[in-house]
Amino acid sequence: MTVKGYFIQYKFIIPEHIKHSSYNYQKLFRALYGYTQAVDKSNGKRYKYHRKGVLSEIPCIRPRKNCVIIPPEYFQKLIDFFKTGRNPSHAWKGKGDWKAVYYMNEKVLDEKDIIYAFERLFEKNFSFQGRVEPDTLYNVFKKFNSSDFSISANEKVFLPHIIQKVKEISNLEWFKEVYKKSEKLNKFYSNYKKVKDFVGE
Repeated sequence: MTVKGYFIQYKFIIPEHIKHSSYNYQKLFRALYGYTQAVDKSNGKRYKYHRKGVLSEIPCIRPRKNCVIIPPEYFQKLIDFFKTGRNPSHAWKGKGDWKAVYYMNEKVLDEKDIIYAFERLFEKNFSFQGRVEPDTLYNVFKKFNSSDFSISANEKVFLPHIIQKVKEISNLEWFKEVYKKSEKLNKFYSNYKKVKDFVGE
């Protein structure tokens, strides 16, 4: 079966007085892709928090700078950001004095690129509600399927959220077409289903 994605090439147009090296310009890319922030606490420990971007929880292929290939299901989400500036990373009071122009084309994809996009997504560190330290989705499901499996009150809080997110991802045509062709993705999906059944989702 042919797997297609939406190839989007974009450009941010900003006022002349804002330099491309400035923090305000870089915030646009943080809002789009997310970023990891290190915070030093008074107890001497350093914690890392992942701040979500519009595309940070979406499987995507980045062939080159200012280009991204995404599943068709997420196209409107990206365009909404270009139009309004709304994103999970920064609570801007207004969109700001910038705009985005983009070119979109449908593209037939190589299965290896799609597999890599999912593997990279599941290997990212995410901050989950009810957990202090960020972790990867791979590690979360692997842990809950280990022989010494146990679940705490805090973990009961974040598990349904994770399961819902993975359910959304696993329903994508991209995922359905490739997961059985990747040992990593196949094992991940098997672990996800076991946890899903355990919590009764």
